Amino acid sequence: MLLTAARRAGRQGKVILAALLVALVLLATYLTITLRYKLDDGNVWANPQALSSATAGPYSEYRYLAQPGRSIEYGFSIANRGPFTVRLEDVVKGGGPGFAVEQVHINVDVNHKGFERWRAAPFKPIDLRADDQIFVWVTLRFFDDFLLNWAIPCAGFSFETQNVRFNVLGMQREQSVPIGYFISVTTPDANGRPCRSDE
Repeated sequence: MLLTAARRAGRQGKVILAALLVALVLLATYLTITLRYKLDDGNVWANPQALSSATAGPYSEYRYLAQPGRSIEYGFSIANRGPFTVRLEDVVKGGGPGFAVEQVHINVDVNHKGFERWRAAPFKPIDLRADDQIFVWVTLRFFDDFLLNWAIPCAGFSFETQNVRFNVLGMQREQSVPIGYFISVTTPDANGRPCRSDE
């Protein structure tokens, strides 16, 4: 009888150990999928209303003049290559010294409506299915005291990604998604005009 009980305990221990191993494998798979999951830039681009632009090979740059109180707008598409549907929670309202993201609008049906600005609606969380994309319009505003932080003529910054927050399989993620081109922003020259490279 003791031998039978010992055998039962041994079998139960093996079953518990096997269940733990399966749970660990599933957890590792879940973490691998969710932590490596990423969004990408889509195949629809807008031509931003920039001061000027330049192209070198596959790279495009749109240049803007930074002026206190002024807003600029740029657009780009976000694609979910799959294989899972994600919940796009937010286009992060980031910024820097003297500027911030003021508004975000989206075109949901990119394939049928294109990227017309007048069709865009204020951003709200949305499910983005696998192999689908949306178009995002971001309005960046310079504070009234912008030049206090960027007093040097022809100073500025550039970027090529936008931070977004999304949920995949219950995991909250934040990622810098490529926008497909460079945004370059510079302050005016000493006379308040665009710098030579932006003319």
